[in-house]
Amino acid sequence: MRTVLGFEPFGDGTVLKLREAPVNIPGLGTNELTDVTDPGGTITSRGEALLERLRQHPVVSQGLNVALAQPPTARPEPLYLHMVSNQADQLPWEQLRAEPQGFIALDARWPIARIAAIRSPVDRRTFTPPLNIVAVLSAAQRSGVPQLQALLAATALPDARAVDTHLHVITAEQAVLKAVESAGRSDVSVEQIASTAPELAKQITGAKPHIIHLLCHGGASGGVRTLAFAHTADFVDDETLVGSVPLKLPDLVVALVPCAPWLVVLGACQTAQASETLAPAHELVSQGLPAVAGMRRLIDLNDTDRFCAALYPEVLATVRIAVADTREHEIDWATTFTAPRQAMAQVDPTRTDAWSDPVLYVQDSPLRIQRIDKASAPAAVRSFDMAFLQGQLDTYERFRAILDAATTDLAVLTWVHARIDDLRSRLAGGKT
Repeated sequence: MRTVLGFEPFGDGTVLKLREAPVNIPGLGTNELTDVTDPGGTITSRGEALLERLRQHPVVSQGLNVALAQPPTARPEPLYLHMVSNQADQLPWEQLRAEPQGFIALDARWPIARIAAIRSPVDRRTFTPPLNIVAVLSAAQRSGVPQLQALLAATALPDARAVDTHLHVITAEQAVLKAVESAGRSDVSVEQIASTAPELAKQITGAKPHIIHLLCHGGASGGVRTLAFAHTADFVDDETLVGSVPLKLPDLVVALVPCAPWLVVLGACQTAQASETLAPAHELVSQGLPAVAGMRRLIDLNDTDRFCAALYPEVLATVRIAVADTREHEIDWATTFTAPRQAMAQVDPTRTDAWSDPVLYVQDSPLRIQRIDKASAPAAVRSFDMAFLQGQLDTYERFRAILDAATTDLAVLTWVHARIDDLRSRLAGGKT
């Protein structure tokens, strides 16, 4: 069960509506203008003011009352915000605060996530071990060692071993390379990051990530949102460097689509910061990825490291439950973010608002995963593989439809067209 609020542009303003609720509420889907300016103030007063604005809509208020009435032992019922309005997307809704519940997102009953403006179907994923976690840890002037240590610790947990997890690291930071080698683990591998964006994209595709973690810098190149990764020469004492390997977001999508990833985590700052254009995390989901987490602002790297350390044990616990048997299961990543937020908030969430900076964007449709055993069910595997190819074709065709031929790199367009032709041919011939 979930509660979904929708924010849509209306002229120069924004309208709010209750899209979904756990119970039938009269007036569902009714639009009313709402104030989406930043109320300012402390984190407490801002959170309360934002909630009060939502309550100005009578139907939304009823929906929130139903959700917030859940007892302490209730299962999570996430609050989703469908962000079609960029103005609304700029506000820190993760700070919503009610009395006597406190900050909503810090309570396991009400995790908060955002639904991307452009919604795409989420193709069913099949899973055969190992679970591939890929970490590209290469940010100029930023050490990736703490996040590597967090990933090493998480992938050594029983939940990780239960699903046969493999961690693959891509980096140019010598300290990260040495730390991986020192770990001496057979379930962990490492490679030097490529010096060009096309080669880095190939490295990412070749690693076949189910979950990918990216530590880099965010920015724009020629008006296109870009993630900047550092190569060896960028790790010098020069604060002006952001990384000499700029990977454009459309190129990252092209690299990831063949892998059918489950979750992308952007360790770069301001990757969930909305403005007149979509935030990078939002844009990646709008281009077809199922779930992407990013940081809303420029925050202290220590906070990002703390978030990483608390996130991945939750991610792996969620995956273990989802693939424990061969039945199809849904994964709701929103529920995995409560514990990391609590870890960032520490004892007093009013003393820091960094815990509200991780923002999760998802598709409207759920992520469905089914574990299969290739040894015992070859016919089922073939059926799943054909469905997977069809899902890839659908995703690439949706992706091609939103590419602007005038501004998109010709090599990207050519590659996407070739991929579509190949998938059509394989489906027509019944080849997996």
